[in-house]
Amino acid sequence: MNNEVKTFQAATMQLALDQVRQEMGADAVILHTRQTSRRRLLPWKKRRQQVEITAGTGVNIRRPAGTPAAAATRSVAAPPNAVRPPQPTSGARSLAADILQELDSSQASSVLSQIRNGNEAAHKSASSRPSFDPPSMTPAPDASQEEFSLKLDTIQKMLQDLERTSRAHNAEEVPSELFNLYTELIDSEVEDELARKLVFQLKEVATPEQLGDTNASRMLLTGMVEQQIRCGSPISLTPNRRKVVALVGPTGVGKTTTIAKLAANFRLRDGVKMGLVTVDTYRIAAVEQLRTYAEIIDLPMRVVTSPQEMRRALDELSGLDLVLIDTAGRSPRDELQIKELKRLLAEADVDEVHLVLSLTSSLKSLEATAKTFSVANTSSLILTKLDEAAGMGAMLSLSQKVQLPISYVTTGQDVPDDIEPAHVTRLSRLILGQEKIDH
Repeated sequence: MNNEVKTFQAATMQLALDQVRQEMGADAVILHTRQTSRRRLLPWKKRRQQVEITAGTGVNIRRPAGTPAAAATRSVAAPPNAVRPPQPTSGARSLAADILQELDSSQASSVLSQIRNGNEAAHKSASSRPSFDPPSMTPAPDASQEEFSLKLDTIQKMLQDLERTSRAHNAEEVPSELFNLYTELIDSEVEDELARKLVFQLKEVATPEQLGDTNASRMLLTGMVEQQIRCGSPISLTPNRRKVVALVGPTGVGKTTTIAKLAANFRLRDGVKMGLVTVDTYRIAAVEQLRTYAEIIDLPMRVVTSPQEMRRALDELSGLDLVLIDTAGRSPRDELQIKELKRLLAEADVDEVHLVLSLTSSLKSLEATAKTFSVANTSSLILTKLDEAAGMGAMLSLSQKVQLPISYVTTGQDVPDDIEPAHVTRLSRLILGQEKIDH
């Protein structure tokens, strides 16, 4: 196999790893990783964060003593500390880009090619063929040759400076002995910043023996993840006291199906006297769906459209132990709808408000939605569609960003089976890929 080394840049570690696998194959070896920031064209704009990976094929990497064999044979393996190719910083990279932009496309292409291959003859080549154009094209004037040679000198000097600078950033790199666990976190959709934080904390608390044992390191990491997840209690009932619980959230997250799962479990499994209320009058299909479930499990159900009707419906269901309220999906960007929802729930005098979110949504969207619905006095989270999510890592990141405990998770569409109370051990093992969702 020919030796080949390439550098890849992307917005996240996951995207960068995908580029490595796509262009260099599953046998590519990670030689160097780092996080950089790139200067924007407008100076007042915030720098753009990027992840940079240097990978190679056909590279013979010496495995340090004590490193498990599995780490050396992994498709995307951790590099020994001795392998440190120079990596440009964001500011210098931007300056080099500014210089290259002044060249025509064929010149820039040739310069970049020679820099990537470590060819120190770039300057000499520029003197003999200053324009880097095919021989049939007219060479540049002498003044242009001198100017171009100066630009090449500037780029080469920057590369020397960058090599020195890169050594100062070695402390920021993921420890080689924990690189496999780091990539597992990234593959599970854990944010790069949080994944790095976890592995560096693991490096601090683990003994040398634990660091040399992948299973021991993974057990420590599991315990750390458990400490990061916030789980709340499932719905519990008090004898001789009715509890009113509402489910709120945006459209399409599965509130009605989740209500049906909860109702079926409380009624059929636990024998609880309960009823249903729906204010989802925007979608007739949703009302009919819940009505069908109510008839199957023999539950009283009320449909309300205003705060006054809500009060009347709750009065009619006063002799029950539990009332579940299904609400219409509200857009997080519609403040009027959210305020209307708040008035309805205030009239119902609810005990708990569970915010239902789909794990298939982006972390940014989940965080924004939780913030918007907080005006409805949300008390906990129900995370749905875990079976459809690309990775479970969003649960960990969400626990860091949203100060609401997770009460339930749903793992499919089957009523009443595909719902379970949230438990830190179960969720942490799902996040780390140690358990799978059964279908």
